[in-house]
Amino acid sequence: FLVFLSITLSACVSTKQIFHMEPSETSLIIPDTQPQESESKIASPEAYARFLDGYIDEISGDMKEALERYEDALAFDEDSLFLLSRIASLQAKLGKFNDAIDSLNKIIPLAHRPAPALFLLGEMYFNTGEYIKAVETYDQLLAKDPDNMRACLSKGVALAKLKEYDNAIETIKKGIKLEPDNSVGYLYLGDVYLDKNDIKNARKNYKKAISKNQGFELPQLRMAITYLKQKDFAEAEKIYKNIISKINPSSYEAISQLVQMYSQIGRNEDAINVLEKGLEHNPRDLDTLFKLSILYKDAKHYTKAIEKIQKVITVRPKDIKLHEFLGFLYEETNDYENAHKEYETIISIEPDNVQAYLHLGFIYLRMDNKDNAIIVFNKAIELDPDRPNAYLMLGTVYYQDKDYKKAEEIYLNAVEAIPDEPELHFNLGVVYDKLNNFDQMVIEMKKTIDLNQEHGDALNYLGYSYADKGINLDEAIKLIERAVKIKPGNGAYIDSLGWAYYKKGLIDMAVEQLKKAIELFPNDPAVLEHLGDAYLSKNMKDEAKKEWIKAIEMDVTNDKLIEKYRATGFGEPSEEEGIKKKFEEYNEKKSRKPDNKDQQQIPPAEEMPSIQNNISNNKITS
Repeated sequence: FLVFLSITLSACVSTKQIFHMEPSETSLIIPDTQPQESESKIASPEAYARFLDGYIDEISGDMKEALERYEDALAFDEDSLFLLSRIASLQAKLGKFNDAIDSLNKIIPLAHRPAPALFLLGEMYFNTGEYIKAVETYDQLLAKDPDNMRACLSKGVALAKLKEYDNAIETIKKGIKLEPDNSVGYLYLGDVYLDKNDIKNARKNYKKAISKNQGFELPQLRMAITYLKQKDFAEAEKIYKNIISKINPSSYEAISQLVQMYSQIGRNEDAINVLEKGLEHNPRDLDTLFKLSILYKDAKHYTKAIEKIQKVITVRPKDIKLHEFLGFLYEETNDYENAHKEYETIISIEPDNVQAYLHLGFIYLRMDNKDNAIIVFNKAIELDPDRPNAYLMLGTVYYQDKDYKKAEEIYLNAVEAIPDEPELHFNLGVVYDKLNNFDQMVIEMKKTIDLNQEHGDALNYLGYSYADKGINLDEAIKLIERAVKIKPGNGAYIDSLGWAYYKKGLIDMAVEQLKKAIELFPNDPAVLEHLGDAYLSKNMKDEAKKEWIKAIEMDVTNDKLIEKYRATGFGEPSEEEGIKKKFEEYNEKKSRKPDNKDQQQIPPAEEMPSIQNNISNNKITS
């Protein structure tokens, strides 16, 4: 329905992800490159001026502008290792890893001590997924500096990415021996074991990392993941709560993963409580407000969901996805006036937003404004003639008004524009059925099935239609049995199967299926009538009468059943004590002027399931 609604609140850290160091800061490279600058060389005034401008931008936090200034300066001083170092570092910070790689490759041959640049180059290769080159670069560095702990650890991580786990473990262990009190090495080693799915050794190393540094959050987060993988939610919960209460009360990762875990195991209220507590530390945290809104929506606390998302929209008034979500929430609460405002807002921001027009048309239908609904759906078709739902919704309007010829016209245009969309052919087939064009209905249902072999509604519709006419009964049974196999718990399909068996003369099998259908649809008069017919075929008149009376009580307008009731010799159904009052109410109602509220607004599911789903279930898919 809404694209962002398919997004999870926040995914747990992937167990396939190996933590790696951030790119080195500029200060790690510059001191080793500066001695190479000739003391007698004086930079050009143009280079110096542009460098100063860039430096001001950099300390002001405008990295993009600073990078552009440094690059301008380099044009006037092409051999400046100092400028190259600044540029490489900013490129790394801005995520321009390939550019940073080029800059670093220029620095390394010229630098007096290239180790920091080599390390950063290895990191760049890692970040671009070139793990082989990363390993080669770390090897270059280790050849010059065998005791470089950071290079050992980073090389191990890169080897793990290449699935060379034994080499990775050996390399990281070497780094740990160089600095046995450094908790990062144990974290990396735990990550490799976790990537191998060796939970025992992963957990062992995370414990060592924690013992070296009790305040180190990452190994505790990873430890929680080991418990999540084993579905030990209680232990994972303890770790997350410990992080939040003792280490970092505003830990984004701990809060997000705890909330995600609660959501996955159905503890929505606990997830909400965690986020609400997080808001106490930062009441304007948009991400938390948005997640809370989704959780409140899932818990059907729509008022609170609306309250939270409104706060986000206040800060981001042009965010279309937020307005879509708020519109959806208003729809769920039947607040069509405010839903209408949200979709109008979306259209004012993005006039070609077809989805907003579809929702707006739906709102007009709910507000009983069919004229505007037609205008809006036609606009949606004009904007995107290849979108099935615009036609489906427009056809629905005419179908509801029983203007089947107009509905036929809409669907014919639709299948011409989108010939391979099963739902359009299905709905066209239903309309043909209403127009008593049996042959065309059959063609469209068969086309639907050709396009989607698993289209249960089309299989059932065609099978039932054959059975009801008493034709192609073997094929009818096969079609309906396919539908039941797709949706074994669908009462309408089971009723159809029972009816097909009845028409075939397989009465005991019919009774069996029709009883099942009544268990699923106890208040469906059509199913009750079918079961009564089957009982009558077995000369079980008392049972038949009982089922028919139930059916008539639910629908006293069923003249065909009433006539059948009389013809069987059961007398006048209106004389039955249980349904006398129903007939009195019906006759009184008939004597009054028709009330629009008495008219059925939504077609029944067995007649128009696709349209039923689009309207009565509040679902509009793109």
